[in-house]
This record gives sequence, C-alpha cells and structure tokens, in this order.
Amino acid sequence: MELIDYTNKWVTGEIQEDLAMIAGGTICLLLALVAWRWGTSESARAIILPLTVVAVILIALGGSLAYSNHTRQKLFVEQYQESPQKFLESEKVRVDGFMKIYPRTIIVSVVMMVIAICVFAFCDKPWLRASALALILIALAALTIDFFSKERGVIYQQELDSIKIEKVG
Repeated sequence: MELIDYTNKWVTGEIQEDLAMIAGGTICLLLALVAWRWGTSESARAIILPLTVVAVILIALGGSLAYSNHTRQKLFVEQYQESPQKFLESEKVRVDGFMKIYPRTIIVSVVMMVIAICVFAFCDKPWLRASALALILIALAALTIDFFSKERGVIYQQELDSIKIEKVG
C-alpha cells in the first residue's frame, strides 16, 4: 500500500466520524422537537434549549470538519504527487501534533462531566439539571469520537513511521 492510500484511509475514517457527529446532533434536535411538541412537565420544557444547543454544536462541528476533511483529502493527493518525501515529512509532523490533543480531551471531558454531575445532583432547578445533562452529552460525544479517532491516529502514525521514501536528486 502506498503512503497516499494510508492517508486516504485515515481521512475517510475522520469523515465517517464527522458524519456520526452530524447524526448525533440530528438525534438531539429531534429529541428537542419531541420535548417541545409533547413535553408537558417543567423538566421536559427545560431540556429543549440545552438539547438544541448540543444539536447545533454537533451538527456545526461535524459539518465543518467533514467539509474540511473532504477538502484536505484532495489537497493531500496534490501534495503527495508533488513530493512524496515532503508529504511524508509534513504528515509525520501534523500527526504528531494532533496526537498530543487526546490526553487534553480526556481531562476536559472528565472535568465537564464531574461539574455536570455535581450540578445535576445538587441543584433542583430543572433548567440547571437539563443543562447538566447537555454538558454530559457533549463530554460523552467528545470522548466517544476521540476514542475512535485516537486509535486510527495511532495506526496512521505507525504506518507513517514504517514508510521509507527514497529522496530523489
């Protein structure tokens, strides 16, 4: 398999994750609409705005990432065709950079979840509890996406490290 094939495989996985975010956001939006249409309790009414915010975040982030990854996929092919060696070197640097983000995501997500669980447990106001649930959803979405993304990133990084391209000239 050539370097560009590994790159395309990695980008395709990223695009699938982006589409999963859009699907998750769509589900949250549908749940918000259900709560708006048929929710009669104070808690059902309180969850409408937080679920809508989660939906907007997931749909917007997933959509923008899908677009940029699709655009990047075309750029990768062009860069690879220009100079496979330079492309390999730039990919190693880029992948090394984004691999450092995963531990931070875990920390931020856990802190968000702890705060949200405390708010949910110790506050009685439905809008605060609904907001806490929305925060938990965002944290879980980030952890879930990064769980799969990190695995693919590690595999891609190993593939990059195993490839040797002879310099021409």
